[in-house]
Amino acid sequence: MTQLGISAFYHDSAACLVVDGQVIAAAEEERFTGIKHDDSFPINAIKYCLEEGKIKISDVKEICWYEKPKIKEQRAYKIFNKRFLRTLLLRLKAKKRFKTQNPFVLLKSIGYRGRVKFIDHHRSHTNFSYYTSPFKEAAILTVDGVGEWETVTISHAKGNNIKKLYSVNFPHSLGMLYSTITSYLGFKPNEGEYKVMGLSPYGDPSKYFGKLNKLFDKSKGDLYLLQRYFTWEYSDQVMFNKRLCRLLELAPRLPEEPVTQDHMDLAAALQKIYEREFLYLVKKSKELTGTTNLCLGGGCAYNGVANALAYKYFDSVYVPFAPSDAGSAIGACLKTHTNISPYLGPQFNDRQVYRSLQKYKRYINYYKLSPKKIIQKTAQLLSAQNIVGWVQGRMEFGARALGNRSILASPRHPMMRERLNQVIKKRESFRPFAPSVVEEKASKFFHLKEPVPYMNMVVDAKSDALPSATHIDGTCRVQTVTRYQNEKYYLLLQEMGKMCNIPVLLNTSFNLKDQTITLDPDQGIQKLIRNWQKEKEYKKKLAELKKRDPFNYKNF
Repeated sequence: MTQLGISAFYHDSAACLVVDGQVIAAAEEERFTGIKHDDSFPINAIKYCLEEGKIKISDVKEICWYEKPKIKEQRAYKIFNKRFLRTLLLRLKAKKRFKTQNPFVLLKSIGYRGRVKFIDHHRSHTNFSYYTSPFKEAAILTVDGVGEWETVTISHAKGNNIKKLYSVNFPHSLGMLYSTITSYLGFKPNEGEYKVMGLSPYGDPSKYFGKLNKLFDKSKGDLYLLQRYFTWEYSDQVMFNKRLCRLLELAPRLPEEPVTQDHMDLAAALQKIYEREFLYLVKKSKELTGTTNLCLGGGCAYNGVANALAYKYFDSVYVPFAPSDAGSAIGACLKTHTNISPYLGPQFNDRQVYRSLQKYKRYINYYKLSPKKIIQKTAQLLSAQNIVGWVQGRMEFGARALGNRSILASPRHPMMRERLNQVIKKRESFRPFAPSVVEEKASKFFHLKEPVPYMNMVVDAKSDALPSATHIDGTCRVQTVTRYQNEKYYLLLQEMGKMCNIPVLLNTSFNLKDQTITLDPDQGIQKLIRNWQKEKEYKKKLAELKKRDPFNYKNF
C-alpha cells in the first residue's frame, strides 16, 4: 500500500511517503520555505516525497493525518464557552482558521480524491517512537504541549499491539508549562526551549524552585496546574498573566534585553521542576507496564537532560530522531516495526553541486577530489582548527543535523565553542554544541548506557580533552556514529582519530541563528560566503587578543 503521512497547522509541518510499511521519503516544510518551524500545509514536502517515490498523487491509496481536527476544534470551542466574552475574538479567529485548514479541501486542491485516515495525535507520536525502536515490548511515554486533549500518555506495546494505560488532559501540560517560562524568559515558544535547557546549568534552581512548585496542586491529581497563573485558555498572544509575575517577583524579559543571573536561576528551576515531574511519569510507566524498555515521544522528548534520568527505572531507553510533530507524519502511517534511517530528505548529484560552485566562482575556489582524499583533506582542515561546512547524501529528517547537513569543528580547543557561536552561528554564547563520536570509542570519552545515534541524550563527559564539546556542568549531548548508519561521516571521525587520537567532532546544524537547516548546495555556499566576511573581522580582533594571552589563543 502507498501512504502519504501529513502533519500540519501547529508547528514543524511535514510529509512522508510510506510504501508497504517502508518509509521512502520524508521532509519538513521549513526546509523548502525557509520559515523556521513552518506550520503551513506542507505542499513542498509532499511534492518532494512524490518526486522521490516517482509517483503521482493519484497513486497514493491512503493519506494518514497526524491528528483528529474535529476533536481539536471541539476542544477549542469548549474552552471558549467557559469564558465566552473574553474569548469572542479568539472564537472568530478560530472559526476562520479551522475553515482554511480543512484537510479535505486542501487535499482536494492538490488532486487527491482517495481515503483520508485521521489518527489520534498522541497515537501518531506513540507509533513513531515504538515502531522505529529496536524493542518488541516497551513502555511508551509521550509528553508534549497538547494533542486533541491529551498532554501526557503512557502506553504498553507488545509485538504490533499498543494499549493506552494512562493520560493527562489539557490544560494540565508539562510542555505548555515549559513553553510558558520559555516565553517569560524572552525566548520564542516551540523554538526557544532549547535555549532554556542550555541556559539552565548556569543558574541556581533554589531561588525559584519553590515559587514554580506553587503552580501545582498535587491534591487534585497528577500534574494539576493552577490555571489562574496562565492564559492558555483565553489568549493567543501571551501565555502568562500578572499573577505569575507577582509570584516570581521578576519582570518578564524582553527578547532584546540581556540575560541576567535571575534569568539563569529561573531556567534552572524550570528544568528541575520538569525533571521531577518527568521522573514521576517514568516511574509510573514502569509500574503500569513492568517492562525494561522505554520509548519516549512528543516534543518534550528533545529534553536530553531529563531523558537520561529514565535509566533510573529502565534498562534501555529509545528516543527517535524526530519525536516532535514532524515525526508524527511518519507515525500516523506506521502499523508495524520498520527499518528506518533519519536520512530521508533531498540529495544532490555532482552536476548540481558543480552548477552551484560555478555560480559563486568569483567568491570561492573549488576543486574535485576522490572520496578518500575528501575525507583526508577535511580531517586535516579540522585538525588545524578550521571550521568546515559538511554536506553529503540525503538531508536529515528532524531537528538534529546528524552528519549530512552539518557544520563541523574540532572540540579540542577551549575557544572553539565561542568562535562557532559568535562568528558562525551568531547565537547566544551559552548555547552548547553536540559531539559526534565513533560508537566503538564512545565509552572512552562519555558515560553512556547504550548508543545514542540521534543526539537526544545528555550524559557526563569522561575526558577533559573535549573542552568545546563539554557544557559548563560537564555534560555533553552525544551522537554515536556507526559505519552502517553513515559511512562517510564515520570514516571522517575515524580519520580524526588517526590524526589527533580523538575520533570526536563538534557537530551543529548547517544554519545560522533563526534559520532552517541548509537544503541545497546554493544555500550552503551563500552561508559560507557571508560568514567569511565576519571571520576576517574576527581574526583581526583575535590578533590583538593573542598578544595579551598567547597561551589560550595559540594556534587558533
